[in-house]
Amino acid sequence: MMQMVITIAIIAIVSTFGVMGIRNARAEFRKQSSARLFASYVEKARADSVRRHAASGLEASVETFGAGTTSYAVTMDFGSGALETRTFQLDPGVDFLTDALKVTFDWRGRLITPCAVTKSCVFQVRSISLGTSIPVDVSGSGDITVDAQHFPDGLIPDVDIAAVGNGDVNPDPMGTPAIEGTPTPDPVDGGGGGGTDPVDGVDPTPTPTATPTATPTATPTPTPNGNGNGNGGNNGNNGNGNGNATPTPTATPNSSPTPIPQCSSSISPSTVTISQSDETHKTGTAIFTMSAINSPGARVISAAQDGNGNSLVIGLSLVRIDGSGSSTISVTAKNGAGNRGTFSVKVSADPTCGSTQTLTVIVNN
Repeated sequence: MMQMVITIAIIAIVSTFGVMGIRNARAEFRKQSSARLFASYVEKARADSVRRHAASGLEASVETFGAGTTSYAVTMDFGSGALETRTFQLDPGVDFLTDALKVTFDWRGRLITPCAVTKSCVFQVRSISLGTSIPVDVSGSGDITVDAQHFPDGLIPDVDIAAVGNGDVNPDPMGTPAIEGTPTPDPVDGGGGGGTDPVDGVDPTPTPTATPTATPTATPTPTPNGNGNGNGGNNGNNGNGNGNATPTPTATPNSSPTPIPQCSSSISPSTVTISQSDETHKTGTAIFTMSAINSPGARVISAAQDGNGNSLVIGLSLVRIDGSGSSTISVTAKNGAGNRGTFSVKVSADPTCGSTQTLTVIVNN
């Protein structure tokens, strides 16, 4: 009996590890499949803009909708001859980890608007159960790479292109003919330009006569409820006048006082850029400030990556603030291709103090 119990226990342990391995393998396969299918649609959108020689406003694009979402929209010509947008879903258990992002390709296959700082745009496709992600990089020139660690677009300096006028480069060889004006009648002979001025031989141009502008007459305002008696003096005429003008009503103030917020919060700066390889820029900080006006009491501060991600190491200098005060939010980059891109960190207080603040974190190489 003891041998049977030990044998069954060993079989159960081995089976458990086997099932867990199969489950993880399937999750990894779904993540890889979703990332490569998404990259193929990005490549198709780029090729479609090049094939159609897309005019301005008719370029193909791919858009995602933020951390924790599972769908993306592709806008291109799918064969009908016109642009249309179709929405595709990632595999079950897979979502996007990076912020909402849209890449649009011009007729050369390049990005119309490169991403900030890094120039290349990064989409992170994550397996929810495994907690790991695969980057899909789109460079400024339109190259698409899956699961790449280094993309040096941000290291390439900008090229300043001097503005050159058309007249400096391509002068008109034929010259521009002068535009002759319409002949002006001569005030002397009344001809259509046949006469000449006796002084310089050129027909003078008559000066137009200015038209006077009428000045509006002000209308007198009647005096409300006025009674008047007029005496004609020596002529013996008596005049009685009774004015019954309607008085203008006095406006009654009906303004409500603006409520003073009991508690408000802010974060500064709202965007930080950190690096995986540069140790001097591996950590960035921002200040979360609470102004508790007439709202005493302690509040617990929390900061977490949007979409329940784990690509950043987040720290707080103060977790609890009584009344007004500030807490320093620090974010540190992790190594690995799956931790690059643009992420959002949500900072809030409990009980609530104002609205939840968003800190945008850009992680490059």
